[in-house]
Amino acid sequence: MHKNIKNKLHHFVALLFCLFLLVPVYGCGEQDKNVTEITLIHAWGSIEDDHVAMRQIYRDFELQNPDIHINLLSFPTTDELIRKVEDSMMVGEIPDIMFLAGEGRDSIYQYMVNYDYALNLMPYIEQNEEFRSHIAPSNLKYWTTSDNELFTISDVLITGGGYWYNKDIFAAAGVEQVPKTWEEFEQVCKQIELWSEQEHNDVNALQLSTEGYLYFANHILAEKGLSDTKGFMQIEQDKMMDTLNDLQKIYTYSSSDNGAYNYRDETSLFNDGKLAIYVNGVWGASMISEKLNVEYALLPSEQQSICCESSGIGYVLGRTGDSAREQASVRFLEYMLSPEVQERILLETQQVPANPHIAIENFQEQMPRFCQAVSTTQNAEIKIEVPRQLWSNQQFQLFKENIIPVLSGKTNKQTLIDLLKR
Repeated sequence: MHKNIKNKLHHFVALLFCLFLLVPVYGCGEQDKNVTEITLIHAWGSIEDDHVAMRQIYRDFELQNPDIHINLLSFPTTDELIRKVEDSMMVGEIPDIMFLAGEGRDSIYQYMVNYDYALNLMPYIEQNEEFRSHIAPSNLKYWTTSDNELFTISDVLITGGGYWYNKDIFAAAGVEQVPKTWEEFEQVCKQIELWSEQEHNDVNALQLSTEGYLYFANHILAEKGLSDTKGFMQIEQDKMMDTLNDLQKIYTYSSSDNGAYNYRDETSLFNDGKLAIYVNGVWGASMISEKLNVEYALLPSEQQSICCESSGIGYVLGRTGDSAREQASVRFLEYMLSPEVQERILLETQQVPANPHIAIENFQEQMPRFCQAVSTTQNAEIKIEVPRQLWSNQQFQLFKENIIPVLSGKTNKQTLIDLLKR
Protein backbone atom coordinates (compact mmCIF):
# COMPACT_ATOMS: atom_id res chain seq x y z
CA MET A 1 0.00 0.00 0.00
CA HIS A 2 2.80 2.39 0.94
CA LYS A 3 4.60 1.58 -2.34
CA ASN A 4 1.49 2.35 -4.45
CA ILE A 5 1.00 5.69 -2.73
CA LYS A 6 4.66 6.51 -3.31
CA ASN A 7 4.37 5.65 -7.02
CA LYS A 8 1.24 7.77 -7.37
CA LEU A 9 2.99 10.69 -5.71
CA HIS A 10 5.92 10.32 -8.14
CA HIS A 11 3.50 10.34 -11.09
CA PHE A 12 1.69 13.39 -9.70
CA VAL A 13 4.91 15.35 -9.15
CA ALA A 14 6.10 14.40 -12.63
CA LEU A 15 2.82 15.62 -14.11
CA LEU A 16 3.06 18.94 -12.26
CA PHE A 17 6.63 19.37 -13.48
CA CYS A 18 5.58 18.80 -17.08
CA LEU A 19 2.74 21.28 -16.73
CA PHE A 20 5.19 23.79 -15.22
CA LEU A 21 7.44 23.47 -18.26
CA LEU A 22 4.57 23.79 -20.69
CA VAL A 23 3.04 26.96 -19.22
CA PRO A 24 5.93 29.34 -20.08
CA VAL A 25 6.20 27.93 -23.58
CA TYR A 26 2.51 28.53 -24.16
CA GLY A 27 2.76 32.01 -22.63
CA CYS A 28 5.71 32.99 -24.85
CA GLY A 29 3.87 31.74 -27.88
CA GLU A 30 0.92 33.97 -27.08
CA GLN A 31 3.20 36.92 -26.37
CA ASP A 32 5.12 36.55 -29.62
CA LYS A 33 1.91 37.04 -31.57
CA ASN A 34 1.66 40.53 -30.08
CA VAL A 35 5.30 41.47 -30.62
CA THR A 36 6.47 43.08 -33.84
CA GLU A 37 9.97 42.01 -34.83
CA ILE A 38 12.24 44.37 -36.77
CA THR A 39 15.90 44.24 -37.78
CA LEU A 40 18.44 47.06 -37.59
CA ILE A 41 21.59 46.75 -39.68
CA HIS A 42 24.34 49.09 -38.48
CA ALA A 43 28.11 49.60 -38.39
CA TRP A 44 28.50 50.16 -34.65
CA GLY A 45 29.98 46.68 -34.35
CA SER A 46 33.50 47.44 -33.20
CA ILE A 47 34.96 47.30 -29.68
CA GLU A 48 35.49 51.06 -29.19
CA ASP A 49 33.59 52.61 -26.29
CA ASP A 50 31.27 54.65 -28.51
CA HIS A 51 30.37 51.54 -30.54
CA VAL A 52 29.56 49.60 -27.36
CA ALA A 53 27.48 52.52 -26.07
CA MET A 54 25.45 52.82 -29.28
CA ARG A 55 24.65 49.11 -29.31
CA GLN A 56 23.34 49.42 -25.75
CA ILE A 57 21.20 52.42 -26.71
CA TYR A 58 19.73 50.33 -29.52
CA ARG A 59 18.97 47.44 -27.18
CA ASP A 60 17.32 49.74 -24.64
CA PHE A 61 14.69 50.64 -27.23
CA GLU A 62 12.84 47.50 -26.17
CA LEU A 63 12.57 48.71 -22.56
CA GLN A 64 10.31 51.56 -23.68
CA ASN A 65 8.67 49.50 -26.41
CA PRO A 66 8.01 45.98 -25.06
CA ASP A 67 5.70 45.25 -27.99
CA ILE A 68 8.67 45.53 -30.38
CA HIS A 69 11.66 43.20 -30.59
CA ILE A 70 14.70 44.59 -32.38
CA ASN A 71 17.31 42.32 -33.91
CA LEU A 72 20.73 43.91 -34.30
CA LEU A 73 22.97 42.98 -37.21
CA SER A 74 26.28 44.60 -36.28
CA PHE A 75 29.19 45.25 -38.63
CA PRO A 76 32.55 46.82 -37.69
CA THR A 77 32.65 49.05 -40.80
CA THR A 78 30.14 50.74 -43.09
CA ASP A 79 31.75 49.11 -46.15
CA GLU A 80 30.92 45.67 -44.80
CA LEU A 81 27.40 46.81 -43.94
CA ILE A 82 26.78 48.11 -47.45
CA ARG A 83 28.02 44.86 -49.00
CA LYS A 84 25.63 42.91 -46.76
CA VAL A 85 22.67 45.12 -47.66
CA GLU A 86 23.49 44.88 -51.37
CA ASP A 87 23.61 41.07 -51.13
CA SER A 88 20.26 41.03 -49.30
CA MET A 89 18.63 43.33 -51.82
CA MET A 90 19.77 41.07 -54.66
CA VAL A 91 17.61 38.27 -53.25
CA GLY A 92 14.67 40.56 -52.53
CA GLU A 93 15.22 41.06 -48.78
CA ILE A 94 14.44 44.64 -47.74
CA PRO A 95 15.89 45.68 -44.36
CA ASP A 96 13.58 47.28 -41.80
CA ILE A 97 16.19 49.83 -40.70
CA MET A 98 19.74 50.48 -41.74
CA PHE A 99 22.13 53.08 -40.40
CA LEU A 100 24.50 54.24 -43.14
CA ALA A 101 26.63 56.73 -41.15
CA GLY A 102 27.01 59.08 -44.11
CA GLU A 103 28.08 56.38 -46.58
CA GLY A 104 26.47 54.72 -49.61
CA ARG A 105 24.75 57.76 -51.05
CA ASP A 106 25.39 56.91 -54.71
CA SER A 107 24.94 53.18 -54.25
CA ILE A 108 22.54 51.60 -51.77
CA TYR A 109 20.68 54.77 -50.77
CA GLN A 110 19.98 55.93 -54.33
CA TYR A 111 19.07 52.40 -55.37
CA MET A 112 16.49 52.09 -52.60
CA VAL A 113 14.99 55.50 -53.38
CA ASN A 114 14.86 54.90 -57.14
CA TYR A 115 13.17 51.52 -56.84
CA ASP A 116 10.73 52.44 -54.04
CA TYR A 117 12.48 50.26 -51.47
CA ALA A 118 12.94 53.21 -49.06
CA LEU A 119 10.07 54.35 -46.86
CA ASN A 120 8.99 57.98 -47.33
CA LEU A 121 9.13 59.44 -43.82
CA MET A 122 7.42 62.75 -44.58
CA PRO A 123 3.83 61.53 -43.88
CA TYR A 124 4.87 60.37 -40.40
CA ILE A 125 6.62 63.67 -39.71
CA GLU A 126 3.65 65.75 -40.84
CA GLN A 127 1.38 63.78 -38.50
CA ASN A 128 3.66 64.29 -35.49
CA GLU A 129 4.80 67.85 -34.82
CA GLU A 130 6.88 66.83 -31.80
CA PHE A 131 8.81 64.31 -33.91
CA ARG A 132 9.38 66.95 -36.58
CA SER A 133 10.75 69.41 -34.00
CA HIS A 134 13.36 66.84 -32.93
CA ILE A 135 14.83 66.53 -36.44
CA ALA A 136 17.77 68.74 -37.36
CA PRO A 137 16.66 71.62 -39.62
CA SER A 138 19.67 70.90 -41.88
CA ASN A 139 18.40 67.32 -42.27
CA LEU A 140 15.02 68.51 -43.50
CA LYS A 141 16.55 71.17 -45.74
CA TYR A 142 19.18 68.97 -47.38
CA TRP A 143 17.39 65.63 -47.76
CA THR A 144 13.80 66.65 -48.53
CA THR A 145 13.23 66.12 -52.25
CA SER A 146 11.48 68.44 -54.69
CA ASP A 147 8.44 66.16 -54.33
CA ASN A 148 8.42 66.78 -50.55
CA GLU A 149 9.65 63.29 -49.75
CA LEU A 150 12.21 62.37 -47.10
CA PHE A 151 14.02 59.05 -47.02
CA THR A 152 16.66 59.48 -44.33
CA ILE A 153 16.93 60.93 -40.83
CA SER A 154 20.13 61.24 -38.84
CA ASP A 155 20.42 61.22 -35.06
CA VAL A 156 23.66 63.26 -35.09
CA LEU A 157 25.32 66.13 -36.92
CA ILE A 158 28.73 65.66 -38.53
CA THR A 159 30.79 68.59 -37.27
CA GLY A 160 34.44 69.12 -38.21
CA GLY A 161 36.67 71.15 -40.48
CA GLY A 162 39.40 71.48 -37.91
CA TYR A 163 42.02 69.62 -35.92
CA TRP A 164 43.05 68.64 -32.41
CA TYR A 165 46.46 69.87 -31.31
CA ASN A 166 48.72 68.80 -28.45
CA LYS A 167 49.19 71.96 -26.40
CA ASP A 168 52.25 70.59 -24.62
CA ILE A 169 54.02 69.86 -27.91
CA PHE A 170 53.11 73.31 -29.23
CA ALA A 171 54.52 74.91 -26.07
CA ALA A 172 57.70 72.80 -26.06
CA ALA A 173 58.33 73.72 -29.71
CA GLY A 174 57.85 77.41 -28.93
CA VAL A 175 54.50 77.77 -30.75
CA GLU A 176 52.71 80.54 -28.87
CA GLN A 177 49.36 80.68 -30.68
CA VAL A 178 47.15 78.72 -33.04
CA PRO A 179 47.90 79.67 -36.67
CA LYS A 180 45.32 81.91 -38.28
CA THR A 181 46.51 81.75 -41.89
CA TRP A 182 47.92 78.97 -44.09
CA GLU A 183 51.31 80.67 -44.07
CA GLU A 184 51.31 80.63 -40.27
CA PHE A 185 50.16 77.00 -40.32
CA GLU A 186 53.16 76.02 -42.46
CA GLN A 187 55.46 77.98 -40.14
CA VAL A 188 54.10 76.12 -37.12
CA CYS A 189 54.64 72.77 -38.84
CA LYS A 190 58.21 73.75 -39.72
CA GLN A 191 58.87 74.95 -36.19
CA ILE A 192 57.68 71.64 -34.72
CA GLU A 193 59.76 69.64 -37.21
CA LEU A 194 62.92 71.60 -36.32
CA TRP A 195 62.27 71.17 -32.60
CA SER A 196 61.72 67.43 -33.09
CA GLU A 197 65.02 67.09 -34.95
CA GLN A 198 66.88 68.94 -32.20
CA GLU A 199 65.28 66.85 -29.44
CA HIS A 200 65.49 63.52 -31.37
CA ASN A 201 62.00 62.60 -30.12
CA ASP A 202 60.43 61.43 -33.43
CA VAL A 203 57.45 63.79 -33.08
CA ASN A 204 55.81 64.75 -36.39
CA ALA A 205 53.84 67.91 -36.98
CA LEU A 206 51.39 66.21 -39.35
CA GLN A 207 50.61 62.78 -40.70
CA LEU A 208 47.40 63.13 -42.68
CA SER A 209 45.19 60.32 -43.92
CA THR A 210 43.90 60.58 -47.49
CA GLU A 211 40.53 61.69 -46.14
CA GLY A 212 42.30 64.35 -44.10
CA TYR A 213 43.64 65.83 -47.33
CA LEU A 214 40.08 65.88 -48.66
CA TYR A 215 38.96 68.00 -45.69
CA PHE A 216 41.89 70.35 -46.35
CA ALA A 217 40.90 70.52 -50.04
CA ASN A 218 37.27 71.34 -49.18
CA HIS A 219 38.41 74.09 -46.85
CA ILE A 220 40.77 75.67 -49.37
CA LEU A 221 38.18 75.43 -52.16
CA ALA A 222 35.61 77.09 -49.91
CA GLU A 223 37.96 80.04 -49.52
CA LYS A 224 38.30 80.23 -53.30
CA GLY A 225 34.52 80.30 -53.76
CA LEU A 226 33.25 76.75 -53.57
CA SER A 227 30.09 76.27 -55.62
CA ASP A 228 27.03 75.02 -53.75
CA THR A 229 27.19 71.40 -54.84
CA LYS A 230 25.04 68.52 -53.72
CA GLY A 231 26.65 65.15 -54.22
CA PHE A 232 28.85 66.03 -57.19
CA MET A 233 31.72 68.49 -56.97
CA GLN A 234 31.90 70.92 -59.89
CA ILE A 235 35.62 70.96 -60.70
CA GLU A 236 36.97 74.34 -61.81
CA GLN A 237 40.39 73.99 -63.41
CA ASP A 238 42.25 76.96 -61.91
CA LYS A 239 40.78 76.61 -58.41
CA MET A 240 41.53 72.90 -58.23
CA MET A 241 45.09 73.36 -59.52
CA ASP A 242 45.71 76.11 -56.94
CA THR A 243 44.25 73.84 -54.24
CA LEU A 244 46.54 70.96 -55.17
CA ASN A 245 49.50 73.33 -55.12
CA ASP A 246 48.54 74.45 -51.62
CA LEU A 247 48.15 70.83 -50.49
CA GLN A 248 51.61 70.05 -51.81
CA LYS A 249 53.06 72.62 -49.42
CA ILE A 250 51.22 70.94 -46.54
CA TYR A 251 52.41 67.54 -47.74
CA THR A 252 55.99 68.63 -47.05
CA TYR A 253 55.26 68.30 -43.33
CA SER A 254 53.14 65.14 -43.50
CA SER A 255 55.27 62.04 -43.19
CA SER A 256 53.00 59.25 -44.48
CA ASP A 257 53.11 57.89 -48.03
CA ASN A 258 51.14 54.80 -47.08
CA GLY A 259 47.79 54.76 -48.88
CA ALA A 260 46.40 52.28 -46.33
CA TYR A 261 47.14 54.70 -43.47
CA ASN A 262 43.83 55.87 -41.94
CA TYR A 263 42.33 57.82 -39.07
CA ARG A 264 42.82 54.92 -36.64
CA ASP A 265 46.57 55.02 -37.32
CA GLU A 266 46.56 58.79 -36.96
CA THR A 267 44.67 58.51 -33.66
CA SER A 268 47.19 56.01 -32.33
CA LEU A 269 50.15 58.25 -33.19
CA PHE A 270 48.50 61.26 -31.56
CA ASN A 271 47.71 59.31 -28.40
CA ASP A 272 51.31 58.08 -28.25
CA GLY A 273 52.52 61.69 -28.23
CA LYS A 274 54.21 61.32 -31.62
CA LEU A 275 51.93 63.72 -33.50
CA ALA A 276 51.32 67.41 -32.81
CA ILE A 277 48.27 67.93 -35.05
CA TYR A 278 45.46 65.38 -35.41
CA VAL A 279 42.94 66.12 -38.18
CA ASN A 280 39.48 64.93 -37.19
CA GLY A 281 36.03 66.18 -36.31
CA VAL A 282 34.77 67.10 -32.86
CA TRP A 283 33.75 63.44 -32.43
CA GLY A 284 37.46 62.67 -32.13
CA ALA A 285 37.27 63.86 -28.50
CA SER A 286 36.24 60.40 -27.32
CA MET A 287 39.18 58.78 -29.14
CA ILE A 288 41.87 60.94 -27.58
CA SER A 289 43.71 59.85 -24.44
CA GLU A 290 42.63 61.72 -21.31
CA LYS A 291 46.33 62.07 -20.43
CA LEU A 292 46.89 64.51 -23.28
CA ASN A 293 46.48 68.28 -22.97
CA VAL A 294 44.57 69.09 -26.16
CA GLU A 295 42.26 71.65 -27.74
CA TYR A 296 40.37 71.97 -31.00
CA ALA A 297 41.10 74.59 -33.67
CA LEU A 298 39.64 75.36 -37.07
CA LEU A 299 41.75 75.02 -40.19
CA PRO A 300 43.29 78.36 -41.20
CA SER A 301 41.35 80.90 -43.25
CA GLU A 302 42.64 84.03 -44.91
CA GLN A 303 39.37 85.87 -44.34
CA GLN A 304 36.29 84.34 -42.68
CA SER A 305 36.47 81.31 -40.41
CA ILE A 306 35.10 78.06 -41.87
CA CYS A 307 33.87 74.77 -40.45
CA CYS A 308 32.00 71.71 -41.73
CA GLU A 309 28.54 70.87 -40.45
CA SER A 310 26.31 68.32 -42.13
CA SER A 311 23.37 66.08 -41.56
CA GLY A 312 24.63 63.04 -43.41
CA ILE A 313 22.73 59.95 -44.48
CA GLY A 314 21.55 58.36 -41.26
CA TYR A 315 18.72 55.87 -40.88
CA VAL A 316 16.94 54.57 -43.95
CA LEU A 317 13.77 52.53 -43.41
CA GLY A 318 12.69 49.74 -45.70
CA ARG A 319 9.38 49.99 -47.55
CA THR A 320 8.49 46.38 -46.74
CA GLY A 321 4.74 46.58 -47.20
CA ASP A 322 4.27 45.30 -43.65
CA SER A 323 2.56 48.22 -41.89
CA ALA A 324 3.29 46.88 -38.39
CA ARG A 325 7.02 46.66 -39.10
CA GLU A 326 7.06 50.07 -40.80
CA GLN A 327 5.24 51.67 -37.84
CA ALA A 328 7.63 49.97 -35.41
CA SER A 329 10.62 51.27 -37.39
CA VAL A 330 9.27 54.83 -37.28
CA ARG A 331 8.85 54.49 -33.51
CA PHE A 332 12.52 53.53 -33.36
CA LEU A 333 13.42 56.80 -35.11
CA GLU A 334 11.24 58.76 -32.68
CA TYR A 335 13.09 57.03 -29.84
CA MET A 336 16.53 57.87 -31.29
CA LEU A 337 15.58 61.56 -31.70
CA SER A 338 13.96 61.89 -28.26
CA PRO A 339 15.70 64.29 -25.84
CA GLU A 340 16.56 61.50 -23.39
CA VAL A 341 18.31 59.36 -26.01
CA GLN A 342 19.94 62.37 -27.65
CA GLU A 343 21.53 63.27 -24.32
CA ARG A 344 22.77 59.70 -23.98
CA ILE A 345 24.32 59.88 -27.46
CA LEU A 346 26.03 63.13 -26.48
CA LEU A 347 27.37 61.88 -23.14
CA GLU A 348 28.16 58.28 -24.02
CA THR A 349 29.49 58.64 -27.58
CA GLN A 350 30.50 62.33 -27.78
CA GLN A 351 28.64 63.04 -30.99
CA VAL A 352 26.71 66.24 -31.72
CA PRO A 353 22.99 65.53 -31.23
CA ALA A 354 20.68 66.23 -34.17
CA ASN A 355 17.84 67.36 -31.91
CA PRO A 356 18.08 71.18 -31.89
CA HIS A 357 16.61 71.34 -28.37
CA ILE A 358 19.73 69.83 -26.79
CA ALA A 359 21.90 72.65 -25.40
CA ILE A 360 25.45 71.30 -25.50
CA GLU A 361 26.80 74.16 -23.38
CA ASN A 362 24.87 72.71 -20.42
CA PHE A 363 27.29 69.77 -20.41
CA GLN A 364 30.48 71.82 -20.08
CA GLU A 365 31.44 70.41 -16.66
CA GLN A 366 30.85 66.80 -17.74
CA MET A 367 32.70 66.98 -21.07
CA PRO A 368 34.81 70.16 -21.30
CA ARG A 369 37.04 68.92 -24.15
CA PHE A 370 34.10 68.10 -26.42
CA CYS A 371 32.21 71.28 -25.57
CA GLN A 372 35.29 73.40 -26.38
CA ALA A 373 35.46 71.77 -29.81
CA VAL A 374 31.76 72.25 -30.53
CA SER A 375 31.88 75.87 -29.38
CA THR A 376 34.83 76.49 -31.73
CA THR A 377 32.92 75.17 -34.73
CA GLN A 378 29.68 76.89 -33.81
CA ASN A 379 31.47 80.25 -33.85
CA ALA A 380 32.67 79.76 -37.42
CA GLU A 381 31.37 82.42 -39.80
CA ILE A 382 30.91 80.03 -42.76
CA LYS A 383 29.60 76.48 -42.59
CA ILE A 384 30.11 74.05 -45.46
CA GLU A 385 29.12 70.45 -46.01
CA VAL A 386 31.52 67.60 -45.20
CA PRO A 387 33.24 65.95 -48.20
CA ARG A 388 30.75 63.07 -48.35
CA GLN A 389 27.99 65.59 -49.08
CA LEU A 390 29.91 67.59 -51.67
CA TRP A 391 31.67 64.90 -53.69
CA SER A 392 30.17 61.97 -55.52
CA ASN A 393 31.28 58.55 -54.32
CA GLN A 394 33.41 58.14 -57.45
CA GLN A 395 35.09 61.53 -56.97
CA PHE A 396 35.62 60.76 -53.30
CA GLN A 397 37.36 57.46 -54.08
CA LEU A 398 39.40 58.91 -56.96
CA PHE A 399 40.70 61.69 -54.75
CA LYS A 400 41.67 59.30 -51.95
CA GLU A 401 43.35 56.85 -54.33
CA ASN A 402 45.36 59.48 -56.20
CA ILE A 403 46.14 62.31 -53.79
CA ILE A 404 49.33 60.78 -52.31
CA PRO A 405 50.84 59.90 -55.73
CA VAL A 406 49.99 63.43 -56.93
CA LEU A 407 51.46 65.23 -53.91
CA SER A 408 54.56 63.03 -53.95
CA GLY A 409 55.12 63.87 -57.62
CA LYS A 410 54.51 60.36 -58.94
CA THR A 411 51.32 61.42 -60.74
CA ASN A 412 50.61 64.64 -62.63
CA LYS A 413 48.16 67.04 -60.98
CA GLN A 414 46.29 67.52 -64.23
CA THR A 415 45.64 63.79 -64.43
CA LEU A 416 43.75 63.90 -61.12
CA ILE A 417 41.83 67.01 -62.14
CA ASP A 418 40.72 65.35 -65.38
CA LEU A 419 39.60 62.25 -63.47
CA LEU A 420 37.56 64.33 -61.05
CA LYS A 421 35.84 66.21 -63.89
CA ARG A 422 34.40 63.08 -65.47
